[in-house]
Amino acid sequence: MKHTFITIITILMATLMPHAAMAQDSCRVALVQPVPHWGDIDSNLLMYDSIVSGIHDARLIVFPELFVTGCEMRKQDKAQATAAKQATASQFDHITSRMAGWAKRSGAVVIGSTIYASEDKFFNRLIAAYPDGRLYFYDKHNCFKKGSFSPGKEDLIIDIDGIRFSTYICYDLRFPEWSRNDGRYHAAIYIANWPDSRRDDWQRLLKERSLENNAYVIGVNCAGDDPLGPSYAGDSRVVSPQGEVVSQCRPYTSDICYFTILVEKE
Repeated sequence: MKHTFITIITILMATLMPHAAMAQDSCRVALVQPVPHWGDIDSNLLMYDSIVSGIHDARLIVFPELFVTGCEMRKQDKAQATAAKQATASQFDHITSRMAGWAKRSGAVVIGSTIYASEDKFFNRLIAAYPDGRLYFYDKHNCFKKGSFSPGKEDLIIDIDGIRFSTYICYDLRFPEWSRNDGRYHAAIYIANWPDSRRDDWQRLLKERSLENNAYVIGVNCAGDDPLGPSYAGDSRVVSPQGEVVSQCRPYTSDICYFTILVEKE
């Protein structure tokens, strides 16, 4: 009888052990899809102050590309475009400081991009601000050949609660080799100002990047109409490693959607 009891316990332990090995890391993500105040940094910062105050229990807050200005794709001439970029770049430290404040206040890593200037070059720089004051940067690598920005050379993978996120900006989405996973990350983040004229491409490419890399893909886009440029549908979403949309914002409007990413502990 004693041996029978020991055998039963052994079987129960063997049955439970696989479940113990399935312990998971988790990260709750807030995707912020705004309708920006085009070109108005101060108004946008005030708007995001309010938005962050309303976000609770997230460990990652993601804003779109060029989130404090909008993309402002159309300018009257080159001199005007350069002046606009320089004006935004001059606010880089202030914008970074505000992001650091939001991260500390919310307890979440805050991500968004803005313009950075160095040695007469402009970069579309993603900022990842941690609650403890750490800052990490990624300069958009794939830029338009006749575009406004110089390409960055290094990628950026950040860790939040044991989950690794790789970061990309807009046009990077069209270059699968740049986001090749090889087990480096659990989720890829694409922040964008992606016009609705290419809405189908946005949705299709997010799915393709998730499937080919066996990873979650987080796509965060702006919404609304640029008075001097294109319209934006938003279509911010989380796509699973199986290519399924598991959370999404309402199109053509300001919205926030949430999703908790779970991965097995390593």
